[in-house]
Amino acid sequence: MKRQFLFPLLLLLLMILLFVAGWSFWPKKKYATFQDVVKSIASKKPLPPISEPQKPKELKIICAQYGAKDQWLDVTEQLQKKTRENQLSIYASNNIAGDPLFGYPKHLKVEYILDGVEKNIKVREGMKLAIPPVPDPFDVLRVIETSQELVTLAENCPADVGFYGVNFTMGKTVEYRGDQPACMASIVKIFVLLEVMRQANEGHLNLSESVVIKRGTEKETCSVSEAIDKMIGISDNEATAALAERVDYKQINALANELSMEGISKDILPKPGVLEGVLDKRVYELRVVPKTELLPQHGTAKGIVRYFTLLHEGKLINESIGKRVLEAMGRNPKYFAPRATPEEYNSVGKGGGLSWKRPFRPEYNMGGWGLYIYNEKEALSFCLWFEWFPEGMGQEEQSQWTSGLSDCIVSLLLK
Repeated sequence: MKRQFLFPLLLLLLMILLFVAGWSFWPKKKYATFQDVVKSIASKKPLPPISEPQKPKELKIICAQYGAKDQWLDVTEQLQKKTRENQLSIYASNNIAGDPLFGYPKHLKVEYILDGVEKNIKVREGMKLAIPPVPDPFDVLRVIETSQELVTLAENCPADVGFYGVNFTMGKTVEYRGDQPACMASIVKIFVLLEVMRQANEGHLNLSESVVIKRGTEKETCSVSEAIDKMIGISDNEATAALAERVDYKQINALANELSMEGISKDILPKPGVLEGVLDKRVYELRVVPKTELLPQHGTAKGIVRYFTLLHEGKLINESIGKRVLEAMGRNPKYFAPRATPEEYNSVGKGGGLSWKRPFRPEYNMGGWGLYIYNEKEALSFCLWFEWFPEGMGQEEQSQWTSGLSDCIVSLLLK
């Protein structure tokens, strides 16, 4: 009798092994790279020619540092080793020698001698440093000159994309699926910040008072102000939970309705454990969320920009609270459009990202940010989100899309 069941059982196990192996080794779907799409758009329009620069005879890296504030790493040797045929090409990133100051935007500073002339240069984290500068005929900021070209770029992204941006000074806007709901991940922490600052402004909370951050079995005590910097600066989830418990989740979730912010979930910051069920629903049922269904911790690009519109207008509850919010954000700047944001502009806001995997289902992943970029004369805001980047797509390839589209949005809004 046992033998009768043995063969079917072995056959079932073999089928399961073959299924799993097939799932693992099945050829991955090919997708367009960022540069492929940019070149395709460039091929449909005349672009002025670029003359080839002369090759340098001598390049000497004297000193190179990577960091921020008072935390700098000496990366001179690393850059010297990257020099080839008197040329250097490298991205300013933590890949050079690690992260000297977690959660803060950094710069790469280089002193060098090129063909007998001493020079220095400073580039933001995320930007490519080229010595000498090498003109790129397919530079995205050279190719994407109109809102329609920006939309074409977004339409060809291998991930689902949505964005909305507005220049408050000129009234100019750019948009692609600005009303489409998506998971906002840690972007929603700006609502926690707002409620904290409202209660501080009304005298119900002191920014210097202590708050307890629970990290598993460990506890950490710090001031509310320090917890804010952890939440906005390094996106500390435990610090966020501590602040949310202090000011009450209900108060945070009532903000969108109070401020008439369409496109923001009424449960924009769900209590721990809720988001996991929401992500399961995204994986198993809803690749694209219906516009009529704002799931917990979901919102639209327009909804997030509405937050920064109220901040800009002094109506984020009131002008005093808005100033407190902006001051806290200013301590933790975010340069997610590094090439297009001029050095004299401030860039604040919040980014977010997450991934969620279930057996035999495509991985759900999300990334994006909402920013307020301004100086004394001009201000703009935009929100950009990505969902469902293909599994196996490298971080560098994803970054080309996220940073590239961000730079294009800011570039067009500033034109």
